[in-house]
Amino acid sequence: MPRTNPPKFCTRLEPKAITVEFGNAERELIESVDAFRTKLRKVIASESRKRRLSGTFAIEILGKRLLSGPIPFADSWRRCKLGLREEEQADDADVAAAERSVHEDTADDRESQQKESTASTVIGAWLKDLEPHLTTEIAAIDSAVSGLKISMEQESTISINPNQDARFEALTQLIDVNLRDANQWRRDERIVVFTEYKTTLDYLQRRLRDHYADSSDRVLCLFGGMEDTTREQIKESFNDSTAKVRILLATDAASEGLNLQETARYLLHYDCPWNPSRIEQRNGRLDRHGQARDVQTFHFASLQDADMRFMSHLIQKVDQMREDLGAVGDILDEAVHQRLIDGLDAEDVQRRLDFRLDEAKGSTAIEADSTIHTPEQEKATLQVLADLANELDLDPDSKRSVLESAMSVHAGRPQLSDPDDEGKSKIINPSLAGWSETIDETVRRTATGSGLGPVPYLAFSADPFIGDIGGRQIFRPRYDVLMMHLGHPMMGKAISSLGRRRFPGQNAVSRWTARVGDVPAGADALILLHIEELGVNELRETFHHWIRTYRYVVKGDSLGELLPHIPASELRTTSTVSPKLQAKAADLFADLEMDLKEQVSRMRSELTARLQQQLAMDGEQARTEEDARYRSRQGEVSALIADNTLKKLERDIAELKRQKAQGLLFDGQAALDDMDRSIEMKEEERKRRESHYEEVRDQLAKERDRILNRMLPKRYALHGDAPVFPLAVEIRFAKDVK
Repeated sequence: MPRTNPPKFCTRLEPKAITVEFGNAERELIESVDAFRTKLRKVIASESRKRRLSGTFAIEILGKRLLSGPIPFADSWRRCKLGLREEEQADDADVAAAERSVHEDTADDRESQQKESTASTVIGAWLKDLEPHLTTEIAAIDSAVSGLKISMEQESTISINPNQDARFEALTQLIDVNLRDANQWRRDERIVVFTEYKTTLDYLQRRLRDHYADSSDRVLCLFGGMEDTTREQIKESFNDSTAKVRILLATDAASEGLNLQETARYLLHYDCPWNPSRIEQRNGRLDRHGQARDVQTFHFASLQDADMRFMSHLIQKVDQMREDLGAVGDILDEAVHQRLIDGLDAEDVQRRLDFRLDEAKGSTAIEADSTIHTPEQEKATLQVLADLANELDLDPDSKRSVLESAMSVHAGRPQLSDPDDEGKSKIINPSLAGWSETIDETVRRTATGSGLGPVPYLAFSADPFIGDIGGRQIFRPRYDVLMMHLGHPMMGKAISSLGRRRFPGQNAVSRWTARVGDVPAGADALILLHIEELGVNELRETFHHWIRTYRYVVKGDSLGELLPHIPASELRTTSTVSPKLQAKAADLFADLEMDLKEQVSRMRSELTARLQQQLAMDGEQARTEEDARYRSRQGEVSALIADNTLKKLERDIAELKRQKAQGLLFDGQAALDDMDRSIEMKEEERKRRESHYEEVRDQLAKERDRILNRMLPKRYALHGDAPVFPLAVEIRFAKDVK
């Protein structure tokens, strides 16, 4: 039962298969291509290995394109026929070169498209001497393509509307049901449609814009090789809930690293990659941190096409096994090859695949933290963070004050506008000397044309980015607002520039100040002594660094009692004093300076003693834990040595064979058989292992000596006395003091 309603995090729903019904013309194409592949396998079955590999690549190219629809297939088939008409015969080396080119990783889909086109032509030229054996099958494909009203003489097929395209019809139905209401586009829904091929992407873009009126701004495309600026603009538009776009067509090359979860929860695999991990990568564009709604993925399936039915089954398995995908990827790849390349019966391949996946499931399981955090524990954790923030005086107002103080050093205030209702501030002068370069590089947005881009508002808390979506609190980046966290270069520059002013030099500032604020009853003033503590060990590692404030009561011209500690956030005051009080504070500071120095000396001694005591305790615990760790590892090695017998080695080999039979390992079978037959080889392996374990045990002993006797004693020993540096002194008068 969920602890929140709705649950704090969304989920990915089970993939939905969209069943497509092919018309007679499309069925004829599917059947004729299947007959062509079957005949080609039969013709080359007794040929050389290189010949068979060439045929495998031909089957792969044509089969994958067919699974993307009749237009992508017709494009490849047209180029294949051009190759058949060439005078020169392509050999196996030509096909191998084309295959290497196609399989080379490239981020540019236009380059991939050109490589695939060339490969199709090479395949056609390679088929020349096989054409007499495939005359009937080639003619059947030609007839099927013609039956779809696709001209083989037209240079570009993407401008053709075939008389049947069940996938496209299913896509428009999916859009009508989920993205449209009474012939109007819904404001709250979008879909990402993935395809492997730019040919398919271009075809879908044209047809969707033709199909839906006023859809030129509704359908956008992302493909590998686009200009970075254009790519970012499309991504930002799709993630902008106020933009008109509703459909994003994308290729795999374009999708890497994209976050598309802000406005979309629907995803369609228009065609399915043969590499199962690519399927999961696509799903991850929407199913990721920041998604406010449950994600639904779709794919096509058909009872009329065994390949589509198999790919639908594969997608379901990838979803079920996504936690173990790294362990079962090879099993899935092999199943894809057996069905789509070797042409084995789809149901037989599915049965073997299911059996092997069940065997492998959980083989790489990592024990997860099953701790259930109750609302009370979550509240307590948040309180710890709030207490730390109070101790550090870290809140939106203090961060804003630090930045404006640093920016105002040479130009005066104000440099930031007052916060609006959302807590946003604007940089008043983006060309401020000494700051303009940092603003341009880290704050200013990328320009869409010539000139400089816009400067967003600054936010010093997450509030402007958090919205309620479906009952969930979701953090969403905004184009018009930039988060000023402590790690941002602007804050880093501010902190470092103000920090440098503590030290002597041209920009040094006074180390004492006077202010008006709360003062205990009966006291004439309050001294706030801000000090910096450091602790460095004998390895010259800083293990303690803290800023602390001590409050002393002042009565007359004497330093009184030390008040209890309160968080730094409660010490804040901005009230300034009159020149008369400033002079009074100067006289008071002169009277108390020696007393304050004595307090700093006392703090140094107390800190040194405290850190030494803590180091002694921590060092003893570290030595105990390290010794226990060593003994545990030494015991493991000793157990391995004791268990390293000939019989154990034989059991290991038997287990390897069992896993080999189940397809979990892919080591050479000959190597396993040779080891099994040779007792002498086994004995040599046993000795090799024993020598290795002994060497590991020796190394463990040396490492134990280094850590326990050399490193830990220095790590847990204080280097000299602990330094305590006075940073600043504040003299605070009561509000009624004149």
